[in-house]
Amino acid sequence: MNTVILFGSPRKEGNTIQLVNAFTQALKEKGANVRMLYLNDMNIRPCQGCGVCLPNGVCRINDDMKDIRKYILESDLIVYATPVYWFGISAQLKLVIDRTFAFMDENYNSRIANKKAVTLMTCGTEDINECEHIITMFKMIFNLQKLEYAGNIIATGCSPSAISIKNEFLEKSKELARSLI
Repeated sequence: MNTVILFGSPRKEGNTIQLVNAFTQALKEKGANVRMLYLNDMNIRPCQGCGVCLPNGVCRINDDMKDIRKYILESDLIVYATPVYWFGISAQLKLVIDRTFAFMDENYNSRIANKKAVTLMTCGTEDINECEHIITMFKMIFNLQKLEYAGNIIATGCSPSAISIKNEFLEKSKELARSLI
């Protein structure tokens, strides 16, 4: 299984990477190929809404999204990893998601149908209900793109100023990864 991780946190040493590392470790133990993309280190411009991409799936903007596009097309599993900032996903991940509009054609048929998608999120609150609207957003995007939503982990109670992820979420992340292969 080829996997691409769209890592949306600006912090390479924070809670989100801990969750991703547990997930990745379990995937690799099962023989999966995993590619991690640190979106914060990439040059990704915002979608211009021009629709030039619809006929052939290629965006007119020449930036690192061309590589991200290639890795998504080569993958069986797409992992969307993000901390929750201000009740939403990170700006880094949002830029990429907006640019995946290029995976649609003129009739809004998906060029990436039948791939699996997983979301891994960390948030400071203990109230998981504060993340429901984010899950709804992901479900709507995945439904339009005909991706199979294969699961999610929402690690609550993560301090933004320290690594404070609970072991139960690391174990759930590993279990989810193992269930996919």
